[in-house]
Amino acid sequence: MSKIVFFGDLVTDVVMHVERLPIEANRVQNVHSIGIEPGGAGNSLLTAVRLGAHAAALGTIGADGNGEQVYRILRDEGVDVSCVQRGEGSVNMSVIVMIDDAGQHVFLVHEGFGDELRLGEAERALIEGAAAFFVPGYALHEPRVGEMAIPALQIAVRAGVPVYCDLGPIVSDAVVRDKALAVLANSRACLLTEDEALTFTGAADADAAARWLQAHGARDVIIKRGPQGCSCYVGDGPRVDIAGLKVDVRDTAGAGDSFAAGFLFDVLQHGNVIEAARFANAVGAAKVQKLGTGRNMPTREEVWRLVDWRME
Repeated sequence: MSKIVFFGDLVTDVVMHVERLPIEANRVQNVHSIGIEPGGAGNSLLTAVRLGAHAAALGTIGADGNGEQVYRILRDEGVDVSCVQRGEGSVNMSVIVMIDDAGQHVFLVHEGFGDELRLGEAERALIEGAAAFFVPGYALHEPRVGEMAIPALQIAVRAGVPVYCDLGPIVSDAVVRDKALAVLANSRACLLTEDEALTFTGAADADAAARWLQAHGARDVIIKRGPQGCSCYVGDGPRVDIAGLKVDVRDTAGAGDSFAAGFLFDVLQHGNVIEAARFANAVGAAKVQKLGTGRNMPTREEVWRLVDWRME
């Protein structure tokens, strides 16, 4: 079983299903449900485990109530949390995720605090024994783990472990751009949306952005296009467009996290980047049909119902 180590971004999602967005002052509306779930990389970890991978978390989770619930969910779902660091008095980063009946969502972030991540012998062994090391751009912003992103990545590179990244929407911020470029320079493949690619590179179109990202280190680039699927830039080969799957969309929160997990799972199984992106499309499509994050991420059976080009 392939071991995928996901770095950082182990946030708590407080998921609220509301009637409508935006929330308006002085106007009452019903909240259909409230729940606490793993968010961020937790979504990728849970999806990877459900697909059949050995997924390990490397990062910090607060010892507060919200953090404790996330820790227990990940552990009970089969995620390797042996190198997750807690710390007395630490508070987990929390994200209020509001999702309305139309499938729109908004994120409200509350920073956590506690001791910074340490990279000891156990953490080093976890990284060196991985089949893939994944860095989400959000982790570069986290106060407790951000400074350890590049040292952890360097351990992976020296051990010959392939690095993958999803730059996400906030790595263009000046405070983390240098870290993001260092991650990119060492990445086997980079995943991001078209908007993120254009913002980060300053390029005029997606093709130019992808080639810029490759020139700065990524061997392969996958540009996600939501319901339109994705575009693959593998080495110096031509762009390959993969159409999206037509499904009823209930909630897009966590879709990118599930896409990343699907891509990593399949590329480690079969070694074909384009087919892995095709499979990741199906995983993302399975996710958007479900409401919420964490334990609401897609199951293997839900994904396989959409995979009609490959029977396993």
